[in-house]
Amino acid sequence: MAGTSRYLLVDGHSVIFHLSYLCRLHRNHPRKAREELRHSLEQLHDSSHWRVTLVYDGAGMKPDASRESRSMAIIYSAQGQTADSIIEQIVAAQKERDMIWVVTADEAERQTVEALGANCASPEWLEGEIAAEDATFRERLEHVHRTQKW
Repeated sequence: MAGTSRYLLVDGHSVIFHLSYLCRLHRNHPRKAREELRHSLEQLHDSSHWRVTLVYDGAGMKPDASRESRSMAIIYSAQGQTADSIIEQIVAAQKERDMIWVVTADEAERQTVEALGANCASPEWLEGEIAAEDATFRERLEHVHRTQKW
């Protein structure tokens, strides 16, 4: 699928609470855990074939606009909404649902999204995808450094 953009919808808190390093960070520094996830996803969004949208349960939260992403979409649910409902609405509104991957550890959400025709992946899969893209990026950067005469 090289060159083909795929859509990655990430249930932010589901990922944070299921990846041990983010969960540990979240216990004492919730904002830092969200920033770490955002940073990793921005790199994936900016350097790969993924278009990324990060969705959080955010009722009552006021996102810090200065720390928000400039390249990928970050959505906080409103009062009375959940990240799951937003993800389901986004999936249902898309025509090419087979190009959508939803990352969540929530089994009920997985079943709903798959029933709508999208794909699901685990937080651990996402962690591997981020690591693979990071390695690819580093290889490309090393190649540029070796071949360019600055």
